[in-house]
Amino acid sequence: MVPEPSGEQRLADRTKAIEWSRQLLENPEDWCIIDTETTGLNPRYSRVVEVSVLNGLGDLVLDTLIDPGVAIPDEVAAIHGISNELVVGSPSMIETWAQLQEVTRDKLLLAYNSSFDRGMLFYEAIRNELPKLKSNWDCVMVKYSAFVGAWNSRFGNYQYQRLPSAGHRSHIDCQVTLDLVRLMGGSQP
Repeated sequence: MVPEPSGEQRLADRTKAIEWSRQLLENPEDWCIIDTETTGLNPRYSRVVEVSVLNGLGDLVLDTLIDPGVAIPDEVAAIHGISNELVVGSPSMIETWAQLQEVTRDKLLLAYNSSFDRGMLFYEAIRNELPKLKSNWDCVMVKYSAFVGAWNSRFGNYQYQRLPSAGHRSHIDCQVTLDLVRLMGGSQP
């Protein structure tokens, strides 16, 4: 079991999150925020139904629905609002991949829960025999959790925070994630 951090350690971890955000904000051309909406939670079997990319200046550089080639379960559509009817006529992941590669090339990719989005895109690349994205990733959720500083004694880490006021559409989630980066960067330890 990982012991709860001291007050000094929490302050140090919060300060690291603030400094991380400030460094990002000083170099907005070096990174972008990415988010996906999917047919489910298991990257091996689920498909992407929407992908958005917001650059470090806050410009939406990619925002598209994706025809996943499989049915979107009703219970999932009820969460993000993307139905089978809504994706009719949308490009496939294969058709979108070149643009996704272009807008993320040589950028640090930020996501809220990056392991999920990274996993989804990794398996989409494998499934569709596409080149993998050649970018490094970082997780805003992990940084924001350290910034908030609530300890999760069960898992021995900072408690993951829900993405505030997210609308479960990828472009909205990207904007809210950018807002958190800016919030942390403008905060004091």
